This record gives sequence, structure tokens and C-alpha cells, in this order.
Amino acid sequence: MRIKRLRFNKRKLIIISTILLVFALLTQFSILCTQSFAKSPRLVLVGSTTLLPLSEHLATNYRKEVGVEVLVQGGGSTAGINAVLNNIAHVGASSRKLSFDEQQELKPFVIARDAIAIVVHPSNPIKDISIEDLRKVLSGEIINWKELGLPFDKPILLINDSAGAGTRAAIMELVMGKSKEENKPGTPITLQSVVVNSSSEMKANIANLKYGLGYLPFNYLDNKVKAISVNKVVPSYAAAYKGEYPLFRDLYYAIKKDSTDIGLAYIYYVLSPEGQDVVVQEGFLPVKLITSSEELDRIRKGVDN
Repeated sequence: MRIKRLRFNKRKLIIISTILLVFALLTQFSILCTQSFAKSPRLVLVGSTTLLPLSEHLATNYRKEVGVEVLVQGGGSTAGINAVLNNIAHVGASSRKLSFDEQQELKPFVIARDAIAIVVHPSNPIKDISIEDLRKVLSGEIINWKELGLPFDKPILLINDSAGAGTRAAIMELVMGKSKEENKPGTPITLQSVVVNSSSEMKANIANLKYGLGYLPFNYLDNKVKAISVNKVVPSYAAAYKGEYPLFRDLYYAIKKDSTDIGLAYIYYVLSPEGQDVVVQEGFLPVKLITSSEELDRIRKGVDN
């Protein structure tokens, strides 16, 4: 009896295993069929953390309007550019200019404009800093708040973006004098600083460090940090538009030069009136100058809807 039971259990096990295998194969076949007939295009966008809130907002609207899924990931401007170069992403978001070598394979599009604010803790009484003094702070030549005329003898706790960040690259050009076109390296930024990996992290550090100093894109500003004037010019979009505020830059989306797929279609959407409305709603400047208060009011109403 024991032998018969053993044979029965073994035969039963084989039958059950066969049924499960057939079921798994049929299920997999069903999934593959569904994917082949119902699969929708999916776009991958990687890059600048400065552009991350804008990229996510654009992706949400694009999915609603066009039905194309857009996967958005940060990582920094250089990471985004490399992702497109290595065919990992369709679109790279960059808050720095693309290098000459990068532009041999990629086509950059200015999709928004931005201004960078110099920020301190809200309790800091400093109101203004010159570009020259800012350069000295960033290079480590000025290390104490007293050297900037402040009434306290405290070291400046400098917060810097990581080397691949677009905002840091913009600071290197706008403040430190770096120029790739003229092959000028500019004044190096001191190594004696706290290095962060995103604008959100930069903001959190400044908000918690009483004697800290850093820099943020305008769209990250709120009452948790204090933006100070630069060269006696109050940081504002109006001043940036007029060319009065010195820390002003272009923001880019880049695709492969030979791209004719959904990446190019997405660029068309971002540069459309609908896409540029989102740019303004997220606190950036549109590519096209807004010339009337009526147009600005129309765009702002979209935030409340």
C-alpha cells in the first residue's frame, strides 16, 4: 500500500506541475498579446533637478492631452544629457549649456528661462551682495560674514551644488567667469563647502543653517529662505526680463539630432502655448516674452483651475 501511494502522489505531482506550467505559458502569452495590441508609446525624460517640478507638470498634462506616458527622473543635467547620448532616455533636461562635443550628437532647445537667487537664512540681516564679493565668497577668499559688513563674527557656511548640476554650471559662468567658447576655466569654487545633490536639498540646508549661503532657482523660493539683491538689483522676474538682474540663464531640453520619434513631438508640445503656460505656472520665464498684463493674467488663471 505504501508503494502504491508513493506512485500515486508522484503521478499526481506531475499532472499538477504540467497544469501549472501550461497555465503560466498561457498567461504569459496573453500578456504579450495584450502588450502588442494595446501598448502605448512611452517617453523617458531624465535630467536637471531644477527642471524637475516643471518636467513632472508637463508630463502630467501631456499624458492627459495626448495619451502618451512620460516617465520623469532627476539626476542632474549631465546625467540627463548622458542618458540621451546612451539611448537610455528620449529627452534630456539641462539647466546648463551643452558643450560643443555634446552638440555634435544632440539638438538642444531653449524651453524656458530662469533666474538664480542668492539665498541665506531668513534671520540673516544681509540685503545685498555684489558679484565681486559673491565670487570671493564662492572661491573661499571671503570666509566670514564680518568681511561683508555684517554685525557678527561668524564663518560663512557655503552650500554648493554638486559638480554635474546645471545651477552650479550657471554660477560658474555668470559669477566665476568660466567660458567654454573662450576656453576660460574661471575662478574655481572652494572645496570648503557643503555639497548637495539637488535644489531641494540646497533649500533645506539654507533653511536650517543660520549662517549659510547658497543659490536657488527662482521657482524654489519661499519664506523658508531669504533671497538677497545682487549688485543692488532685487531678484525678480521683471528685473530678469529687462536684463537688469545679472543671474539669468536659459533652460534646455535636448534630443538626438536625428530624432523623429516621440521625443521631437514632445518638444513641439513644450514649446506650444499650452506647454509655455505650464512654464509660467511653475515659476519660470517662457521662451517668448510676455508683453501684456492680460496675457499674464490668462496664464495665471490656469493655476487655479
